[in-house]
Amino acid sequence: MPDLTIPQHFPIEFGTNWEFLLQQKPSILKGCVTPATVNGEKKSFNQLGQMQMSRITERLGKTRVSELPSDKRWLTSVPYDVANRYDEWDQDFLGSVVLPTSETVQAHHMAYNRACDQVIIDSALGTTYTGEDGVIAAPFDSNQVVAVDYVTSGSPANSGLTLAKLIALKSLFGKNLVEDGEEIFFVHTQQQLDDLLLTTQVTSSDYAAVKALVEGAVTRFMGMTFKRSELLPKDSSDIRTCFAFVKRGVKFTDSGRKVHMDILPTENHALQIRSVAKLGGARMEEKLVAKVYCDESP
Repeated sequence: MPDLTIPQHFPIEFGTNWEFLLQQKPSILKGCVTPATVNGEKKSFNQLGQMQMSRITERLGKTRVSELPSDKRWLTSVPYDVANRYDEWDQDFLGSVVLPTSETVQAHHMAYNRACDQVIIDSALGTTYTGEDGVIAAPFDSNQVVAVDYVTSGSPANSGLTLAKLIALKSLFGKNLVEDGEEIFFVHTQQQLDDLLLTTQVTSSDYAAVKALVEGAVTRFMGMTFKRSELLPKDSSDIRTCFAFVKRGVKFTDSGRKVHMDILPTENHALQIRSVAKLGGARMEEKLVAKVYCDESP
């Protein structure tokens, strides 16, 4: 009788549960912006501008009346959703593997959190609308930008995030008379922390502070609260758009996430899990948001 080929009888065990792949799970930016309630499609916010006093040059002269400078900013909310379906026989055919209904709901919640952050980013960096009817476009102010090739002296050259860029960024808010004590949030990716660590390692005593920032031991540096998001836009030239803002500079509306679980008779009684939300945002004032361009090329 021939010897048994033992390895061919080794058993194989299959997992019965589901695990999530790496992804951003919580919202990073919702707590950094000003919440707004919108009943309907859009809402206007009334704004007052700057007044200026003039010297009186005559006795008993006529009162000079000025118009109060005012404007409106508009916030529009739009619906979002994500849905999955499971055939009525999926549970049977999966055997010992559980149908991932609860995991689907969790995945939808993570998708909703990322959608919130994406709306906030797009609202801060994109075009907002003003005017009586909300049809006048207000693009991002080019004066609120730290260039990708910014240097304090010498020939301009593209770079990642540097101390010089952070100083220039913080200076914009100071020149715009942002109130003392008002928190400034700086949104970046991991690459910018790496850039900053490399520049401070050999050039300044800030290295220890930046290292602590990279390791997550602290979240503040140079008077700003750092928020890491890998959702920031990057163009075809590897130029990443980072940005900074104060809380009142961006408004965000969120209806909250609703989850529907339905059996669909017209789809062979498939189980559908669908999550919906109504989201929107708007930049409230150009001088309360600033961009920093960072080169991520090797």
